[in-house]
Amino acid sequence: MTEDRRILDFYLFEKFLKLAKSTGMKADIHIKYFMKNEKQLLRFLFSLSLVLLIGACNQIEPEPKVSELSEISTGDLKSINENDLIHLSSIFASILDNPDVLNEFYGYSRLEGNEGELEFSLRRVFETENDLISRKKSSIVSVFKNQEKSLRTQSSSYDSDFFIDFINQNDIEVLAPYLARNFSIEEIDELTISWWTQEMEDEGYRKDPNWKGETPAFKVKLGENRSLDSILEGLENQTLEVFMVSDEYAMENPTIVFGAFGQGLYERSFEKKGINRENLSLTNAVPFNEGITCAEVLPTDVVRYHLPNFRILDNTRGWPSGNFITFWVAYGAYSLNSSGVPSLGFNVNRLVHEKKINRGDFGWKTDFLAQPILTHWHDSNISIQIIIGYQRSNHVLTQTLTSVSVNPTTGVTTNSQQTVSQGDTMSFGSQTWYRCAEINGGHKIDNGLGLYGGNAIWQFTGRDGRVQFTLEPRLTRL
Repeated sequence: MTEDRRILDFYLFEKFLKLAKSTGMKADIHIKYFMKNEKQLLRFLFSLSLVLLIGACNQIEPEPKVSELSEISTGDLKSINENDLIHLSSIFASILDNPDVLNEFYGYSRLEGNEGELEFSLRRVFETENDLISRKKSSIVSVFKNQEKSLRTQSSSYDSDFFIDFINQNDIEVLAPYLARNFSIEEIDELTISWWTQEMEDEGYRKDPNWKGETPAFKVKLGENRSLDSILEGLENQTLEVFMVSDEYAMENPTIVFGAFGQGLYERSFEKKGINRENLSLTNAVPFNEGITCAEVLPTDVVRYHLPNFRILDNTRGWPSGNFITFWVAYGAYSLNSSGVPSLGFNVNRLVHEKKINRGDFGWKTDFLAQPILTHWHDSNISIQIIIGYQRSNHVLTQTLTSVSVNPTTGVTTNSQQTVSQGDTMSFGSQTWYRCAEINGGHKIDNGLGLYGGNAIWQFTGRDGRVQFTLEPRLTRL
């Protein structure tokens, strides 16, 4: 080993210790790993320097944490090495110039279940090495692996095996909420490449409970065939600007975000699911939607309670995450035993669990619930309670739900209660509705928000946004 080389190694080692100490890292753990591979040490030093630069440009004094509802930390959130995530984002910035790779990215917006939003699991792509759209070998995988061998990327910073392991171990996903919706692939001449970590979101909400989300990013022009080395050098010497992006920016500029979002994109099934018809089949049935009062409902009539329309008016999490909605209904459960003796129980049904609505999609939806709220609202069930929640990390929703029932044999009224709890969830709100009031036309009375489809618009307002919906009883007489 030459004297110059020993000096360089000592310089790198000393620089690593200083950077590790400045960020509070446990240097003794990382030294053993990185000193085995100078290539990984160089990559780490560059990435860590970039993280420090971004942090220095965005320092804000922390604000006191606001505690609402039953909010407690759920803990054990998976952390990710942001240094390597920046480096991975840079690799994709260099290969998205390839038309086959960009086409494959866009293809995921056409999968059933994505509803025009570009999002997919990179881990699935690299594990299967298949393009789910073309059913052929993935261009993403091929170009990613071959890039290391290409003449224009003789890079000490590129280690495809290391980054494939990084993708798989951290379940890296890709989100681009507005890319396919707002831009055709033919009109794109530049891309904004961004990255996200859970720590960014946690820090944002600590500083401001009403934080709307933003992520660091840089921009590359397509057609320049820019190598990974030139991108890394541009980030290091700041000729390639790092800036913060949010919804407003991404709506106007094609933007792709990489991160361990935990949205379960690997497990998502893209097969179209039909409406659940269980307990809905009635022969020779004629629907009566109006004109019958509660007193005129026959014992043989079936009263279903529907949610015909639903929408969100705000994004419930910071950029770039989607909106995940959960819906519960609490009601008295009337039943007859084998001897025909009636009894009352109490149910709390979770009708949907973290059902996704695309970021920025604030339109009315007619199929949000794939079945009625109640398949039969029996006359023994005086009231029901509805609660709607949304996904939010580090919070636990806990709420007691109530339903009022009357025993059809004794006439005794019973208040039934049950507590529901769900992690990583906050509440938009809850409310009680009464059977006879709804059948008698209460669902058509404007409560200040107008009508939609002939029914009154209801609204719940949570800390992070609003939901609106309509309700409707539908009576079926045999």
